[in-house]
Amino acid sequence: MAERRLGGAAISGILCMVVAGCASTTHRVPNGTIPAPQQSTPNESEPNAAIPPSAKASIPAHAIEAAARTAYARGIEWVLSNQRPSGAWGSFESVRRSEIFLDTQASHLAFQSATTALVAWALIAPSHDDARCRTALERGLTFLSSRPAPGRATGKTFYSIWAHTYFLELAAAILADDSLKSFHEPWSALMARELLLVRREQGTEGGWGYYDFTYQGMNPSGNQSTSFNTAAMILAMKAAEAQGGKVPTGTFEDATRALVRMHLPSGTFAYGTYAQLSPRANYNKVSGSSGRLQACNVALAAVGAGGVTAETLARGLQHLRNTHQYIEIGRGRTWPHEAFYQTSGYYYYFGHYYAACALELLQPSAERAELARWLAEVMVHDQNPDGSWFDYPLYGYGRAYGTGFALLTLEKLKVLLHPASGE
Repeated sequence: MAERRLGGAAISGILCMVVAGCASTTHRVPNGTIPAPQQSTPNESEPNAAIPPSAKASIPAHAIEAAARTAYARGIEWVLSNQRPSGAWGSFESVRRSEIFLDTQASHLAFQSATTALVAWALIAPSHDDARCRTALERGLTFLSSRPAPGRATGKTFYSIWAHTYFLELAAAILADDSLKSFHEPWSALMARELLLVRREQGTEGGWGYYDFTYQGMNPSGNQSTSFNTAAMILAMKAAEAQGGKVPTGTFEDATRALVRMHLPSGTFAYGTYAQLSPRANYNKVSGSSGRLQACNVALAAVGAGGVTAETLARGLQHLRNTHQYIEIGRGRTWPHEAFYQTSGYYYYFGHYYAACALELLQPSAERAELARWLAEVMVHDQNPDGSWFDYPLYGYGRAYGTGFALLTLEKLKVLLHPASGE
């Protein structure tokens, strides 16, 4: 999701960009010592103190549902307590002297828009019964609809793709909710705007990404589109289409072909178009891609392509569970892709949300129930003492977007853990 810049001395920038979707630089300390860590703020701190989720006591099967409800309630409280005066969640502030590659300040519009859209989306369900959630939701929607459309920071950097994706998901959720009728007209117009922008930002090979370091023209070249951005966008467009959105002709077809090309024989998906000819690279192996392949499987199932079946979805979920230690090790690290198999934190909660989406597509069974309990336990154990979730330091947005994804995941698991509640 982001390039890492530290200090001024660049090392292995091009290598990281090519093999892991980011370019890295580092800062050399003259005397070789490591400076003392700076004081953390509520927006940027280590997750779960010093206790990794895998070291926590297992939750008995009969207690999972109650534990998930408690975690969800605590997460809602964090969201309500951390909304900014403007109505947004997350901020540009950072206590670190080095941060994620920004390119221009326009990237902050993208980061905050995407983060606020995720949290607002997560608040729709609880807003039906909680007046505080309704008030926070309305403030968030007013903030988002009053801002200009996020765009590319430059020709080579467009984190705005995350904002477009979750604007579409949020707009579709609003239009599907009768209790939000007063927002239907403006958000229908916003959805139409976003669908046109999505087509404009689609790469020449049909995918979407957030970098294009070799760009030449007005539209992204597609040389650095990622499989997981493409998958998330396909699902966002499907949600919009279900609510009457007009997806430009050819958009789905181009995107589907791009994602199918990145589908590897192992059942995983290449990190991006630039990596599809390196199937044995660590980040393309099962252990390096389990957090990204969930969205890809669900997207191909949604468009009926790639031969994705219920067995495919279940196998992808098993990959995530069986290799979870690798994506878990990458969570919360300040350097992207430094963990085993070059996993990175920024798609940790992204991956778990789409894992819940994959579970939804499976028929009720003992295996689905077991996987749902496992995923719920992960979410409960991951929660920070203050009620938030955190997977990647991104200025002051990390806790807010992580909590948004986690709440959306637990909302889906609520039905999966207790099917009668969804009837």
